[in-house]
Amino acid sequence: MRKEAHLLGASYLVGGERLARLINTFVKGWGGAYSQVRLWSMALCHLEPRYTAANDPCKAIKTFHIMEKFRLSPDQEAFYTLLTALCKHGNVEDAEELMFQNKKLFPLETEGFNIILNGWSNVALDIFEAKRIWREMSKCCIVPNATTYTLMISCFSKFGNLFDSLRLFDDMKKRGWIPGLEVYNSLIYVLTHENCLTEALKILGKIKEMGLQLDSASYNCMIRPLCKAKKLEEARTILAAMIGENLAGFGPNGDTFLLILDNLFKLDQPENALKVWVEMKQFDVVPGSEHYKVLIEGLTKFGWLVKARELYAEMRSKGFLDDPKLKKLLKDPVEGDSGEREGWMRQGKTDVRLYHGKSSMMRWKRLGNQSRKRPPLVKSNLKL
Repeated sequence: MRKEAHLLGASYLVGGERLARLINTFVKGWGGAYSQVRLWSMALCHLEPRYTAANDPCKAIKTFHIMEKFRLSPDQEAFYTLLTALCKHGNVEDAEELMFQNKKLFPLETEGFNIILNGWSNVALDIFEAKRIWREMSKCCIVPNATTYTLMISCFSKFGNLFDSLRLFDDMKKRGWIPGLEVYNSLIYVLTHENCLTEALKILGKIKEMGLQLDSASYNCMIRPLCKAKKLEEARTILAAMIGENLAGFGPNGDTFLLILDNLFKLDQPENALKVWVEMKQFDVVPGSEHYKVLIEGLTKFGWLVKARELYAEMRSKGFLDDPKLKKLLKDPVEGDSGEREGWMRQGKTDVRLYHGKSSMMRWKRLGNQSRKRPPLVKSNLKL
């Protein structure tokens, strides 16, 4: 199925007429096993995410509307695929506009609103737009389901809105929806964030009583806000509890390293960020597109374009899509770029090492006994 969709997509890049001819050929060859609408949907599902990933929502939407030229009606699966792809790549406003423009062809339903709500709350991180979508659902007489409540509670939690998080949680239960682990994790986070650690621990106990499978994310929802508030003793207590539950024995994951890399650049430590990048392999963590993005953006801010370009080439060689923002950052050369920090692996007073301890946890070791001077920073003329 995927191979045929690829062929259909490739033909459309040459021209819509050729795609139509190819569809007819397939229909005849398969004895009508697949309809023209289904074949068109296969082509759309293949092409639309590519256009949105390339930050070209207009082409993605045009690909969807081109079906009307051949008097074919796209199915709902293709429509939701387009909405999801648009939201995933930050074009939430375009996705919302498209949904309302096509409400006669595709009646407004909870699933479509959930896609838009997820875009505003988790991709754009805009609580005002998320609340507006919630109100729009009420105006359109669309009943929210468990996913809708989960998305809104998660959104309120991220912004520290304890009152609305608890209000929606109560409303969710009144309407007969059963909260999942993600909802409880959101409540744990916002309670801890708002200095209600005792109540957060009660939620944790309730999760165990309900028989839900706890994971490290539940404990991390307490550890992260405690660390941000510099309540390290409480954070260590929660970490010890997590170790006692045998939930920390697997070592750091991709999210852990993403957080470490981001904070090292905020602390003006690009050298240590690169060292942590190298040591990710010791924990069998495979870097994803977000890891590359954080590292490359951070290096360009410090004028390390040679290493940043090398990592971008590595990212592309592993099959990750082009990132227009990263390409723009790497476009203009920086003076002294060719010899930039050849000794980036030097050890300094703030060098960081990660190693396995007895409890297989990740630990930090500061090498403060070495007094070698760090080379002076090279100022960058890169415009961000």
